[in-house]
Amino acid sequence: MKLFQQLLIAPAALGLLAPLAANAAEVNINDVAGYTTPGAEVSTSQFSDVVPGDWAYTALQNLSESAGCVENTYAQNLQNGQSLTRYEAAALLNACLEGGIASAELNSDAARLSTEFGTEMAILKGRVDGLEYKVEELSAGAFSSATKMTGSSVFTTGWLDTDTATDNKLASEFNFKIDLNTSFTGMDNLYTEIETGNQNDLVMDSQINTTESGGGATNELQVKSLWYAFPVGDFTVTAGPLLDQDDVISATTSIYSSAFRLAEMPWGTAGTTGAGAALEYLADNGWNGSFNIVSTEASDASQGAYTLEGQDIWTASIGYDAANFGGGIIYTDNDMGLADAADTSFGVGVYFRPDDLPTISIAYDQLSDNDATDSSNLLVGLDYPLGDGTLSAAFQSVDSQGTSTGNWEIYYNYPINDGVSIQGGIFGEEVTSTDDRQGFVVETFFTF
Repeated sequence: MKLFQQLLIAPAALGLLAPLAANAAEVNINDVAGYTTPGAEVSTSQFSDVVPGDWAYTALQNLSESAGCVENTYAQNLQNGQSLTRYEAAALLNACLEGGIASAELNSDAARLSTEFGTEMAILKGRVDGLEYKVEELSAGAFSSATKMTGSSVFTTGWLDTDTATDNKLASEFNFKIDLNTSFTGMDNLYTEIETGNQNDLVMDSQINTTESGGGATNELQVKSLWYAFPVGDFTVTAGPLLDQDDVISATTSIYSSAFRLAEMPWGTAGTTGAGAALEYLADNGWNGSFNIVSTEASDASQGAYTLEGQDIWTASIGYDAANFGGGIIYTDNDMGLADAADTSFGVGVYFRPDDLPTISIAYDQLSDNDATDSSNLLVGLDYPLGDGTLSAAFQSVDSQGTSTGNWEIYYNYPINDGVSIQGGIFGEEVTSTDDRQGFVVETFFTF
């Protein structure tokens, strides 16, 4: 048989031997011997190391040089005169053959080596195939490598001191949230927010916490946000069935932490959720702009999205951000499902980062109510690094439909480690001119 024919037959023989390695833990020398010619004796020297002076040792040296496998660790061991096990020799032979050998370089030594180490090459192939199968099994139940999951939870405990007979009752609330961010191109993002909790960030009267840490008050697991963002030229387009009104507002009107009770723009950044779309532009010189529209009735076929019957909210913003200061303007139009009338709000805010002083945020928000007296909200917030944590304080003046009230808060956030922080503070609310409310809250934040 010609040399080239022998080399063609060798892979077929290896394929027949591959089933021996289906379970590497069960492969042994006796099993291999069972596949030899009946009555043939297997010499124990067949399984000894390949040492200098053996014909196989010299043939492997020549083959590794001619096939360009000299960078292989085993080939370097050959050059240094070190012995190889038969499996190491088989691995080197396989690497050289897979690297490709020109027809002029085919010789009897290459065919003889394929025959000599065919068994070991088959066993190695079976082990590699088994490992790849195990990896595929593990990968089948895992998240996509392009998906990043983060989570957070907040435990809130506190009490209210009011003018009623039911005050000073210790209360405990919680929320839990999971965020999933998935990229399909490296430039886009599919965002999913899953949340549950018994905090209510809209009702202030009976809750000890009204901050952004609050979740839905239903205590049921819900998909709160679901949208997809992708670049189009210098713009970013965002669209989805669950888009919050404040998800895409480019202007930064405040850098106050807003992690306790008071919010700087209750109407300009109300965060109403619905089906929507948004367009955002961020310039390199600090200027930015955005536009979004959200329909709260899109899931109701009898109302529809962007119709006279459905409630649609659109928001436009423009802002500028520098190293130590910035600000922005936000305008919101909420048609409330009315044909010729809408509630509108206009907000403006600025912030400063002076050296060695607290950060300062001043935000003003005005609501023009279609069927009631207009309202306004002014908030001044300060954040100051103190020790390892941050001390924050804010004052809020609210004119709601002709009634003026004032609120304040002071709290301190201390990080225990990268994933846990504790926050405690006090607050005061002027509900009416004759009714004041004070409270104390301690919260534990977990992030993972």
